[in-house]
Amino acid sequence: MRLVETARSAPVRYALVFAALAALITGFLLGLIYGRITTLLERHLEEAIEAQLAVLRDDLAQDGRESLIGLVRKHADRHAASRVHLLLQDESGRVLASDLPAVDATAGWQDIELPPRPDSENGRKRKLRALGARLDEDLFVLVTHDTSDTEQTQALLIRSFALALLVITALALIGGFVIGTVLLRRVEDVNRTARAIMDGDLSRRIPVVQRADELGGIAESLNRMLARIEDLMDNLRHVTSNIAHDLRSPLGRHRQRLETARLKPRSPGEYETAIDTAIADTDAILKTFDAMLRIAQIEARSPRDRFVTVSLSDICENVADAFAAVAEDDGKRLVASIEPDVALDGDRELLMQLLVNLVENALRHTPRGTTISIRLERPGGRPRLTVDDDGPGIPADERDRVFRRFYRLDASRTTPGSGLGLSFVSAVVKLHDATISLEDNLPGLRVVIVFG
Repeated sequence: MRLVETARSAPVRYALVFAALAALITGFLLGLIYGRITTLLERHLEEAIEAQLAVLRDDLAQDGRESLIGLVRKHADRHAASRVHLLLQDESGRVLASDLPAVDATAGWQDIELPPRPDSENGRKRKLRALGARLDEDLFVLVTHDTSDTEQTQALLIRSFALALLVITALALIGGFVIGTVLLRRVEDVNRTARAIMDGDLSRRIPVVQRADELGGIAESLNRMLARIEDLMDNLRHVTSNIAHDLRSPLGRHRQRLETARLKPRSPGEYETAIDTAIADTDAILKTFDAMLRIAQIEARSPRDRFVTVSLSDICENVADAFAAVAEDDGKRLVASIEPDVALDGDRELLMQLLVNLVENALRHTPRGTTISIRLERPGGRPRLTVDDDGPGIPADERDRVFRRFYRLDASRTTPGSGLGLSFVSAVVKLHDATISLEDNLPGLRVVIVFG
């Protein structure tokens, strides 16, 4: 069954097409080579015959008729096994000297077949390439050459080329089946992983056989995508749970106040107070949903079209000036060290809110006497924004979790807030292609944002 699937696979079909094309191209090229070699062999044979005819003409011209007849006879007597055969006859067709039977005195090229030799093993007729010429009015000479060497070479070429064509085609087919088997195995790994994920197992990943090839790169990219999807689904579960947890209490209090106001008779002033309290509770809930919607829009990168050149130095100075008095009223100290003329492409409003959230977090979660600092530098030409404090800090194992929506440390459960401040910061950082890290300030927390 596996062999049938492999044979029907796209790689094998492509391999068959490739094998057919390879066979056609190889056959065409080998045919050209065969034709060229055959032409060269035949030309070499004819040149040998023409050279022999020239020798006979020279002998006749220098030594006369009798010398020519004697030369042909000597050749016939001494070279019976020679591949070159000569025939000399007069105008009447009488053979004067030869090791060949008489022929029609036809000038020019011709092919002659002779009976096989008595000692021939294969019993095949002998094929000769012949050139006839008149040496004078009464002499006709025929010079021939055996073509067996040429025929054997041609037969060897045909066998060699056929074997080469067969090997090339076989290798193409075998390669196609091997490639098809490997690809099917790896595609099946992807299918098994996809089926497991569809069944709910988001932890499954595609095996990476070899990182250097394209399929390995695709598998790694898909695995990163699956890890991102798993993380998003995990965040969605946490968000759902945290929304239910964080909104249940204010909604419960909201309902209790309204129910209490309805059950007991109250004065107009008390009703107004109850209504104001209900409005405040509703505003707090709406503010939470607005923050969630804003984060979703930022993560979708929809505000990116509002990017302009922004002075990060001005933003830091404005926030530092605005919160200096707030920190002092809270028994804390806010200091700033801001390098001038630091600019980048971004959304001014979002960057301002990012820094505000970081400073508010530091103010909200640190005790009296804490020093909070804002530093803006540009080492290596890359803007780096740092907000640190010498408060209690965040445990190292909790630092990656605080960027989740609604995630709050146990120590922060009683403080105001929705748990969306750092989620907002993380979304703005990603929108601006920056990086954020939480570090130990010894003591306290240091938040470092490096812009690209």
